[in-house]
Amino acid sequence: MLAPSYSEALEFAIDRSYDINLDMLRSQKLHLETYNDYLVGTYPPLKAMGELNADKLLGEITPSIDLYFHIPFCNQYCTFCHFAKEINPRSGRVERYLAALDKEMSWSDAALAGRSIETAFFGGGTPSILTNPQLKALFDMINQRFDLSKSEVSFELHPSLGKQVDAAERISTLLKNGVNRFVLGVQSLDQNILRILNRGHGVDEVRQLVKLLNKLGVQNLSLDLIYGLPQQTLRSWYDSLIGLLDMGVEKFNIFPLLFKSTDPVARHLSKGRYQFAGAKERIVMHFMAEHILTRLGYRHGPIFYWTKKSQPHSVQQRRKYDSWNDNNLVPFGVGGFGYMSQCQFYNEAHLDRYLDMVESGAKPVWKGVVLTQDDLMRRTVMLALRSSGVPLSRFEKEFGVSMEQYFRREIKKLTEAGLISISNEGVLTLTTAGIINSGAVSLQFFSNEVLERVARTDSRILDKRTDLIEKHDYSPAARYGATAEMQAIFSQGR
Repeated sequence: MLAPSYSEALEFAIDRSYDINLDMLRSQKLHLETYNDYLVGTYPPLKAMGELNADKLLGEITPSIDLYFHIPFCNQYCTFCHFAKEINPRSGRVERYLAALDKEMSWSDAALAGRSIETAFFGGGTPSILTNPQLKALFDMINQRFDLSKSEVSFELHPSLGKQVDAAERISTLLKNGVNRFVLGVQSLDQNILRILNRGHGVDEVRQLVKLLNKLGVQNLSLDLIYGLPQQTLRSWYDSLIGLLDMGVEKFNIFPLLFKSTDPVARHLSKGRYQFAGAKERIVMHFMAEHILTRLGYRHGPIFYWTKKSQPHSVQQRRKYDSWNDNNLVPFGVGGFGYMSQCQFYNEAHLDRYLDMVESGAKPVWKGVVLTQDDLMRRTVMLALRSSGVPLSRFEKEFGVSMEQYFRREIKKLTEAGLISISNEGVLTLTTAGIINSGAVSLQFFSNEVLERVARTDSRILDKRTDLIEKHDYSPAARYGATAEMQAIFSQGR
């Protein structure tokens, strides 16, 4: 099957975009403007968290767990990245960090012993910045503690790895140590956009690395692609997607550019330095990708994820959204966030403080919260809606209450706005309009108490451009309804 032409994809997407009534959604505060929109990464979010005794994390660990390892080092500062990182680390810094990871893991040895490791994810930062000896050292310490032989093990790669003389050696080391899924942050195949983003790679490196991975027998490769980027046109968006499809890529994570005031790209938006797609144009880009991928036999999985129909979706993504409260995410490293023993928490996000805490023998918990029954229900709905939905019967069995009664106001409002629907089988899911406005949908399920805690924390932040809490709070709370405030912050360059 041939891919739709640019004109066909564009015509389809424009037609579909008229199904999204932005004026109505804005009037009901169900559409977040571009610079306010954000996905819910944790609930309650960081701004609603406080001090947490690390020992609480070990109280009720689930039989099966997921692991996350954060490698914070990079060769360049991408303008849209807000994760914990250090650019061009000085000599000995990486080795010190790996030793700290080893010591942090030892803190929970007894509690995690015998647990089934379903998935492990290596993110950053840039995990592939590690040299081959450093990769071997990292996996040696992990393999002493965890059996990853039956796990989905994902590792993020930077396309610049393709031009390294030992790229094949590093990838072979990863394969030998059980890595069976690679995630490649491409973002765009437009050379000018890559330069603006300060990505540190070009289009040729993407082709080189994809070719090398294929040569080495990698069969599970997922590529990240972003729409709404600076200077991105509808044509360049189409060309990037088609270019990757021509390389034979079978899995994608396609998502809109998300703005945080701590990132340079947010200041680029506020100062009008580059042209950015507006809400309508971002919707058209979404539908262009949907039309192209559906035509070519791809299927939608968890929100923004696409895969060839013959390929399974990522276990990590499925467990993240669909396993509800019966799995724990255990993070290791600076700035990692996790969910253990019904506690949502963040590791220390400042690298030097993280190192000092771990080296002193402490678990580097920065902020956290013990979830109430109400929090658990809300968290479950927000995450499950972004994947296969919420079976109403399962919700009632899990929590002992009817979801339709407990969230009747939210369900009524979102249903009338066309953002959610209930199937004949009794499963609550996002509609197409709901997927595009998923941040606003999630925000409807925030409790008033959590919103108040967020607002109190937000009021204490003096400089939104540099504050660590602002930088690592992955939610739309304290953005929504504060359009004028956010515009003022951006315009002042704070």
